[in-house]
Amino acid sequence: MTAVDVTVKFFAAYREITGIRETTVDLPPGATLDRLLARVFETYPKLARHRTSMMLAVNQEFAEPDAKLRGGDEVALLPPVSGGARPRCLLQETAIEPEDVLSLVRDPRAGAVVLFLGTVRADPGVTALEYEAYEAMAVKKMEELRAAAKEKFGAVEMAIVHRTGRLPVGETAVAVACSAPHRQEALHACEWAMEELKQIVPVWKTERV
Repeated sequence: MTAVDVTVKFFAAYREITGIRETTVDLPPGATLDRLLARVFETYPKLARHRTSMMLAVNQEFAEPDAKLRGGDEVALLPPVSGGARPRCLLQETAIEPEDVLSLVRDPRAGAVVLFLGTVRADPGVTALEYEAYEAMAVKKMEELRAAAKEKFGAVEMAIVHRTGRLPVGETAVAVACSAPHRQEALHACEWAMEELKQIVPVWKTERV
């Protein structure tokens, strides 16, 4: 079957990541917007970490990931509108960069910043873990934990980032960062959030040999 060409436009921070304003992607007939995104993320993997905050438009109308594309369509990948806050609760397939997570919580009001990294442990017979998530609900629950931690412990800010996909032994699977006026507040908030995350956030892991 003949492929169809779709124009993809990048704006603001996404243009800086890709280094281009637009590109053309060829897709099989009937491909969805989600399929297009997968192709774009293969070429620009750093863009994938912004997926949860990314807005999508097809022919100048907002669209959902399951929207089907046709030849000649124009797709725009849009960062949060000017003045919007950076997302601090994320699911991503790309590697977690500790400094990126820390940057989400640094604040002049905080005298302490704590970062917890959960890594894939080398249990007998296990070479990797496969993580799957109910994305919309998982991000919502992480945001609820973030808000609760700020209220319960007086944290200034918190960020939670969780990986999905297959992770080999030693890879970072989850990061929780917290800033607070004092170290005990930051430590307690971070530990509490991690324990709650394991209980209420719909992320599952499967051992792989």
